Amino acid sequence: MPRRLISLLLATVVLAACGTTDSAATVNDTEILRADLEQTVTDFVTIGEAQSDNGVVDAEQVRGLLTSLIRARVIDQIIAAAGESVTQEDIDTVREQLAEQGAEDLPETLRELIVQLNAAQAVLGRVPAPSAEEIAERYNDNPKSLGMLCVRHLVVEDESTADTAREELGNNPTDDEFATVAGKYSTEPNAKESGGALTGQSGDCIAINEWQSSYDPDFVAGALAARTGVPTQPVKSSFGWHVIFIRPFTAVSESVSANFAEAPGEYLLLGALADADISVASQYGRWDPLAGTVVAP
Repeated sequence: MPRRLISLLLATVVLAACGTTDSAATVNDTEILRADLEQTVTDFVTIGEAQSDNGVVDAEQVRGLLTSLIRARVIDQIIAAAGESVTQEDIDTVREQLAEQGAEDLPETLRELIVQLNAAQAVLGRVPAPSAEEIAERYNDNPKSLGMLCVRHLVVEDESTADTAREELGNNPTDDEFATVAGKYSTEPNAKESGGALTGQSGDCIAINEWQSSYDPDFVAGALAARTGVPTQPVKSSFGWHVIFIRPFTAVSESVSANFAEAPGEYLLLGALADADISVASQYGRWDPLAGTVVAP
């Protein structure tokens, strides 16, 4: 199988239902059927992309494929909410690409899966950004739903100092006021200059997948739970004690808008995954929102 298509499949998968109500997972009350997962695993074993030992497939590979199914279901929901749909032209384009790459010998179920996968990805790329008013409303009400977090923080060595800084901040500091307090207390290098602002590949607002891959999980948990404009109570990580602050929208609106202008569908996907109600059948593991994957129980 062409390696590029395997890579896409592991990023997200779309499957048709196979006639059973036995669920491997649910996403916002929508089932992912166990039969779909088992068919995907079988196809991967058939083409040599998953290993089976006496009929038992490596659990980590199964969890990876279930993660893909979950992501795919979320993509479906985003597409539907945007009023978009997969067209016959989308499907025909993918079929032509498969033929050019010599994928005729793949199992039929896997071929159809790849067609649906790539077609849905194409549609996700057409999903427009929310309006400026909706972006501002969602940022203020539930910032992680936009697929990015725009954060200042301060970090100190002990909880009592973090409590002191938190008390000085109050419940609704301005962006500049938090920067001043971060510069006063934080042990982070250059805190006086940065005001505790965290930046990433996409500027002042860091994509959630970058948070998941690059930051301490306890810090990420605190950031995902934070409310816009309200400093968190002290959060302990491997680096010390933090006070985390989702910056006011007025301070970061240009960065948020620039990110959505570049890749609206991808940010909506990251936000939807972070905000979705996801449960996984216990035999497969559990959904970890801090990692954005199915993990071992």
